[in-house]
Amino acid sequence: MSTPSPYEILGVAPTASMEDIKVAYRRAARATHPDLGGSEEKFKEVQRAFQQLSEMASPLGYEQTFQSPGNAPRAGFSARPFDERLRKSPQQPKAQLPTEYVPPFSDTSPTLLDRKVCEQRVHGEPRKRGLFSNRARLIREAQTINLLSKNVLNILPAARLVNGLRSPASGHYDHVLIAGYRMAVINTMTLPDGYYSFDGNVLRHGNKLTQPPQFSISGLQRQFMQMNVVAFTLVLSANGNHHEPVIEYRRNADPTLASTPNVLNAAGLIRELKLFLGSGPSPNVVDRLALAQLREAMY
Repeated sequence: MSTPSPYEILGVAPTASMEDIKVAYRRAARATHPDLGGSEEKFKEVQRAFQQLSEMASPLGYEQTFQSPGNAPRAGFSARPFDERLRKSPQQPKAQLPTEYVPPFSDTSPTLLDRKVCEQRVHGEPRKRGLFSNRARLIREAQTINLLSKNVLNILPAARLVNGLRSPASGHYDHVLIAGYRMAVINTMTLPDGYYSFDGNVLRHGNKLTQPPQFSISGLQRQFMQMNVVAFTLVLSANGNHHEPVIEYRRNADPTLASTPNVLNAAGLIRELKLFLGSGPSPNVVDRLALAQLREAMY
């Protein structure tokens, strides 16, 4: 049985435009994503097919550069020379493997970022919105950038943090953190220390009720179909204590990746981000196209 071509894997004709290929890639990536019921093998096959088609200038160019049978790497594996160190360390976490850039830097499309920008860990900074600035928000966002840089970016080499984005529908996102094919959208708030009960809608502190920031990620998920996009609300302590305020979920309000919002203090957010981003498919990959699109959304 012959190996399907990248065109067949993505379900496009050899004459398809690059825009059609991108649309087909996002659809196929979404359908095969391990987080959504697909298999990691199929997902990697889709990633490799898109990478191969992105490198070509035309169908003829693809035929001329495609490796001969027996020399091409298996689907889902890197084309880099074998690294003896990896064989000796089979238990090395995927997130700690050498960072890979997809498409590779041999693709110099004007829609993709160059190496210097892609290797940058943090993009953007707290900025004014409109005519008036909210000093408390700017301080809160600066604290969050510092928190994520010290506790998440330092252990996930391929993670990239983009700050201050316009949402596809309306409103803003404080921070977006990507690693591989997972994306965490983070908005923030500050509350006094103490015990809070969260019922999936409001935070209760004694007789006081507080509504966490409301924001939708559905538009972002449609825009980045190859990604698993999850929303998080970070509740910061006024005194910088990562374990305050204490947030406890009431019965039937435990957060999941698909239903109840993730409302967490700093310690909880760090823990969940490490798990969510670090355990995804190919967490050592930087998606250059996704990073470029996020940077374009910065206000």
